[in-house]
Amino acid sequence: MVSPTDLKAQGNALFGAENFAEAEKKYTLAIEATDEATDSKELAVLLANRAACRLSLQRYMDADADAKKATNLDPTYAKAYARLATAQDRMGVFHLSKESWKHALDALPEGELKSAEQVQKTQYEAGLEAATAALIKLQNTVVGDNAPDKGLSVTRGEGRMPWDLAAAIVPRLRTQRPTVTSPELFSSAWVIKAAYEDFMNGVGLMKQLQFVGQGTERRLVGMHGALAALTNGIMRDSRVMHIPDNDFISKYNKQVAFEANRFKPWIESGPEVVIQEALTRQRNEGWDATRPALSITVRYLNFEMFPAEFDKLICSAWIMQGILDSGVYQRHHAAVESFKNCLTVIRTLREHWILESKEDRGAILEKSFEFGVQQLYLEALMKSYSDGDDSTEVLEDLFKESDLLICEIDEALRQSRSTEPADPGFVSSFYIYPKGEAYAMKGFYYNKRAMKSGDDRGLFHKSALEYMLAAMSFPQDDEKHPWYLHAAFSSMMNSHAFPLREALDVMKQIRESAPTANEIWERSALSACGVMAIYRNAAKKEQQLRDMVAAGKASLDDRMGIEYH
Repeated sequence: MVSPTDLKAQGNALFGAENFAEAEKKYTLAIEATDEATDSKELAVLLANRAACRLSLQRYMDADADAKKATNLDPTYAKAYARLATAQDRMGVFHLSKESWKHALDALPEGELKSAEQVQKTQYEAGLEAATAALIKLQNTVVGDNAPDKGLSVTRGEGRMPWDLAAAIVPRLRTQRPTVTSPELFSSAWVIKAAYEDFMNGVGLMKQLQFVGQGTERRLVGMHGALAALTNGIMRDSRVMHIPDNDFISKYNKQVAFEANRFKPWIESGPEVVIQEALTRQRNEGWDATRPALSITVRYLNFEMFPAEFDKLICSAWIMQGILDSGVYQRHHAAVESFKNCLTVIRTLREHWILESKEDRGAILEKSFEFGVQQLYLEALMKSYSDGDDSTEVLEDLFKESDLLICEIDEALRQSRSTEPADPGFVSSFYIYPKGEAYAMKGFYYNKRAMKSGDDRGLFHKSALEYMLAAMSFPQDDEKHPWYLHAAFSSMMNSHAFPLREALDVMKQIRESAPTANEIWERSALSACGVMAIYRNAAKKEQQLRDMVAAGKASLDDRMGIEYH
């Protein structure tokens, strides 16, 4: 039997060779073989070492859990506090990382420091300074009436928001008797209207939450299910996410506490812990105790993101946390981990419970739910790359996950979905739209690879084809239809591979679909970026090119290149 000391040495060697996954396994074996009662300080070192592996593997919640245990076992261990602070920084909980950096500095020896300790001190001071600056920036982020353009504001669209305009269109669609093969069925109005109804159902349930009684008898009473309804709306179409009133965040947090108190989800746990404890709870307590707890954990992990004095900014979630990190707070790496955690739990537990019924294991383990999370994950990955992390690894992960999603949706569409909802927008929300986004991410992938290579026309050609598939996955009245057509057109020009007649056809599709989409999406975030002006310029260029063809200055067989733009 290998001793903990030998396992630790093997882990150290693997870590030094940057084989973090194998090093983590060795440290885990050493941890399991170490007696906490007799060797707590050595166990703290092993946990801190495993935390370092998990930081390198970008599993920040698991690293956070290990580092916390290490500091509890040995409150004098500076490196454990530093690794805890690093994990908290990466998760964006800067009020916590600020304190952890302080603890790391306090844990250093007093008096004259050795050279290695002086290096640690310098690193910890830099970490504290960065966390303090990030916390100040976060505190200045406003959610409400005065929110900046990148944030979420209280929506006062006077009946002109996408869901309002969609609701006005749906009666007309119904009179046309849409069928599965009818084009009227394929409308973004169905999608955003259903998303809004789910979202506002959650808001309505939250409003029923109130305190009753006085003194020691004071307690919260309300309705369960608000969290699921909110998330269902966002999963149908994330563009529905908005702040309907000034106290939305406060109500949301009270609802999280209310439902968590009832169903006991797993708090401050990474996916590995959630998986193991969910399996144990199901065996010991049954489905009724496990299913709702797991649903809340995946949808709304009760993780303290901000200090209590900033109650208006608190939001606890894996799905919701990812949405806010990716949108409001622009912390795309944190969003990537949130959605990745969801997918890890969903995929692993579905394999364990593959023979169990949907009624027992819950909706979150259905493929349609997974497709919704995958779509959010892809968007967060793309944003993390665009946000400055231009590593090849992120780009390759984006391509791999996009390809996987397309294949899985194709397989799912070949199978019966008789047990799932049949409203007109459901298939679009959880199958067609996610597949379209996956095509768009592949277009993004080829485009970025082409730009990195300098002038790879073959990659631009592939990018254009993927963006075309993305555009065709959205109905003409969805803003993403003309937007992805425009992305395809840009790649077409760079590829020099498409004849002018094909380019003109794409430009025509943009010109014709943009006004149709604007009937619903005139007040969307994308529209606010000025896309209609972009489309008008494209229409002018289209007319110029048609005039050139008419005058004999260009041929429809000419290869369309950047010189035409």
